[in-house]
Amino acid sequence: MPEAKKPKNKLLLVVLGLWLVIVLGVIVFVVLLIPTLSGSNDSSLPALAKLENGSLANDFSLENLKGEQVRLSDLRGQVVAINLWATWCIPCVEEMPTFQAIQDQFPGFVMLGIDEEESREMVSTFLEDKGIKYQILLDYDAQVAASYKVFMLPTTFFVDQEGMIRYRHYGVMTPDQFTYYLRTLGVIK
Repeated sequence: MPEAKKPKNKLLLVVLGLWLVIVLGVIVFVVLLIPTLSGSNDSSLPALAKLENGSLANDFSLENLKGEQVRLSDLRGQVVAINLWATWCIPCVEEMPTFQAIQDQFPGFVMLGIDEEESREMVSTFLEDKGIKYQILLDYDAQVAASYKVFMLPTTFFVDQEGMIRYRHYGVMTPDQFTYYLRTLGVIK
């Protein structure tokens, strides 16, 4: 009988070891990686912002809720905020009223919400209940998220008038953070 307990003890040690590795991995991620996501030592950047190198935004064409195709490249000449989100994402839902208020207050930019892998009916009903009216596009197979290397929702990109990505923001965005981006891109004087 005592020999039968040894495999259980070894299994317990292996499980505890794996948990320790996972916990340490999360700690390393939070302590080392998150602060470096800003990509800049510019203290004026909002928290969780990344100053991009100005690479051309990957073009995409997605359906809006009316079934019309919207192509990013057709929006050249305007500042575009691209927010990747989903109805199940609580932080995504928290920032939507901010986006709507800013779009209403500063119509000099294009606000695009890109819903990930949900049906038109679900998204339409959800938005009606929330009173969200800015342009929502449907990314049924998460092609834009893959193209933009998005690893978490919400993530928001700010694209300048020439179609270059200038900022990437991870997580919920406050009104002050959003207006910071629009101010630096010349939408707000």
